Amino acid sequence: MHTIAFLFKRKPGMTREAFDHHYKEIHAPIAARLPGLVEYRHYPAREANRGDVHAHVPHGFDALSVYTFESEEAAAAAWNSPENGPVQTDTLLFIDVETMITLPLTFRQVV
Repeated sequence: MHTIAFLFKRKPGMTREAFDHHYKEIHAPIAARLPGLVEYRHYPAREANRGDVHAHVPHGFDALSVYTFESEEAAAAAWNSPENGPVQTDTLLFIDVETMITLPLTFRQVV
């Protein structure tokens, strides 16, 4: 599997409510059309509480998106596909790409 995660902030001036709506209702269906996508998960950030040991939420991050493809080649094909054009265009409408962190990940199940 080939997994990549994006940790990001909303565009400056955008409310959390507007961001959450756009992320779930508008962006998700567009990104879900990427060819070869095996799994696509959203993790909207929440306030840390007592059950979150060692919680340090970097200032202003709003969400984490995780994309999983069968292989590196499948991911490259998706990012270079015509379906990715609308994903990138929409991303610029609600995500502060200047502060986005990209994490290529390897899955290792422990429990």
